[in-house]
Amino acid sequence: MRNANVNSTVANLVGNAKTALTVTAKSAMTQPENNSFWVLYGRHTEPTYLEDAGNGQAEQRNWAFTFVRKWRVCLDIGSNIGQWTRPLAHKFQSVVCFEPNPNFRECFEKNISENNVVLHPYGLSDKEHSASQDFNSTQIKDEPGDIKLRTLDSFGLTNVDLIKIDVDGSEVPLLNGARETLTRNNPIINIEMKRRKRPHIVKKCEEILWELGYHKDSRIKSDEIWWKS
Repeated sequence: MRNANVNSTVANLVGNAKTALTVTAKSAMTQPENNSFWVLYGRHTEPTYLEDAGNGQAEQRNWAFTFVRKWRVCLDIGSNIGQWTRPLAHKFQSVVCFEPNPNFRECFEKNISENNVVLHPYGLSDKEHSASQDFNSTQIKDEPGDIKLRTLDSFGLTNVDLIKIDVDGSEVPLLNGARETLTRNNPIINIEMKRRKRPHIVKKCEEILWELGYHKDSRIKSDEIWWKS
């Protein structure tokens, strides 16, 4: 496993770190197979601790790892309660997370103690604006609200080797606002593509990724790997 120096903070590695919520470290050696999490979904109407909340899509994540050649910076976009974040933090030098829903962030901050993780309280779009989001929903509504959105490009991130994207319908504006980042870094992309549920969104995502030089490699469940050869 790769771990950050416990005497430093990942906030020094990413742009605009002053806008981030830096997750305080208890230890960079948290057990990677620990499936205990605070959750907020389904019948849970407030953060609830589960001894076993599942492996957080381990099959998709481990497949994505096989494509990674460098282990510097990973972006966890739509980080939710942190079920991807924890194992990512044990692989990469730093993990930069984006989660706009404050209720999910409350769980995230309980779940993630690794000191190489930064959580940005934003959704990602093709412009800076505000929107709304229901209490425990992963979907962003295009209506006035307290959810803040920015472009990924506005963060000026470098050394990005893997991007995980799970944003339930916001993929197109996200990718349009990430063109410079994708061009500058050429990261592996693990993106949820719900081809039956959202075929028009998937088609637009494909067009953007093809234009940027990406091609689809494989698919596990709803997650697809896109990369540049």
